[in-house]
Amino acid sequence: MPETTQSKGIFVPSQAQCAQSISLRLLAHRGLMTPRLTATFGAMKADKVSISQRDQRLTRKSRLISVESGETILCAQLSIVFENLPEMLVSQLRGTFTLFGQLLLDHKIDVSVAEPQIFQTPDGRYGRRTKLTETSGGIPICDVTETMSHDHLLSVIAQRHASLGKRKI
Repeated sequence: MPETTQSKGIFVPSQAQCAQSISLRLLAHRGLMTPRLTATFGAMKADKVSISQRDQRLTRKSRLISVESGETILCAQLSIVFENLPEMLVSQLRGTFTLFGQLLLDHKIDVSVAEPQIFQTPDGRYGRRTKLTETSGGIPICDVTETMSHDHLLSVIAQRHASLGKRKI
């Protein structure tokens, strides 16, 4: 799936649009994506990770995939102000397939998520851009761009995960 951040424009999704789109339901909130993604699709990991560094920013591009199916849930590009994070977290970010949101949770870093800018790509996928700051001091942590896979694929993966959970009970 090619990754693109070109958009048809930023918009605020209506309740009707959110009801019809799994992507919009997952994107239209002011919080970390990791808890929502794992609740919907199960365990996730970062795949095809590329990391580059320039000045005080670390750019991490990756696909987030379902551990169960290996299918891509979303593509992410993070521009991280690494000097504002614990050295151990940055080391883990460079050397593991752990999601950035999970690392923030594991290190108990309380973040505020700016109002997301929702967009649609020319090929019909939805995404969001937002900024993360450290809650107590407003220190910048990360600029995030997340682009979901197509809704029909996401629906299949979510249904498969839900049915696996029912079989385990």
